[in-house]
Amino acid sequence: MRRSDACLLLGFMAVTLVLVVCGWYSSSPTDGPSFSVKLTGVDGLVPQGGGGPAVIHPAFDLTLRAHNGQSAKACRENVTITVMYGNVVLGWARVPDFCVDEWASMEMSAAVSNADVVLTDDLRRRLDSELLAGALELDVETRVWFPEGQPLFWECQDCSSRECLVVCRVNPGQAGYAPCQTRRLYATH
Repeated sequence: MRRSDACLLLGFMAVTLVLVVCGWYSSSPTDGPSFSVKLTGVDGLVPQGGGGPAVIHPAFDLTLRAHNGQSAKACRENVTITVMYGNVVLGWARVPDFCVDEWASMEMSAAVSNADVVLTDDLRRRLDSELLAGALELDVETRVWFPEGQPLFWECQDCSSRECLVVCRVNPGQAGYAPCQTRRLYATH
């Protein structure tokens, strides 16, 4: 075999190896879509009336964004969103099931509310202080489920449960989206 033929063959094998590795990487399981949340409206955080316990009637408008950076459609069902402050639930809502096409993003709006939330005096003072200072941070938890029959291995190699929790921290004065972290929930046997 001539030297130029050997170089050509080695070059061809190297390119083939790179293509195989890239193809495997692009089709291998990932952690599924990434999520972010934008708080688009806040109302009812200031107690009405005087005296007695601090009762608020919170309402939040949120936009949930899902970005699917994988080569397969990702679907979620039984979606609930909860807004919390200091481990107190301020509001919750159900969101329709959704799918995100491969290599795509989607957004959905949610109106989250609660009729009456009773705050302790300490929590009310802290909330008022942080609200005035523009330092109020709310936790947004989105609970999602993998649809029945969807293979979990594609998105989560070590999941034993179809359920996961998406946790975000938002500030009412913050512009843009706040990134979220996905926490896998594991079934205990």
